Amino acid sequence: MKQLLILFFFIISFGIEVAHAITIGVPELIILLIVGFIAIAGVTGFVLLCLHLIKKTKTTKNEK
Repeated sequence: MKQLLILFFFIISFGIEVAHAITIGVPELIILLIVGFIAIAGVTGFVLLCLHLIKKTKTTKNEK
């Protein structure tokens, strides 16, 4: 739940940055989009890694 709240905050702040970048120009908008996609991929990868490790820990406890 905490990750969803952080992701929601990130999406809102990213939207504000995109709105600001539209007034700046197209190259800055492209840079912000690339950085945003990398950040979203990083957060998603971290969440999926945590879920994988939690599942792996549960199966290891059941084997003992």
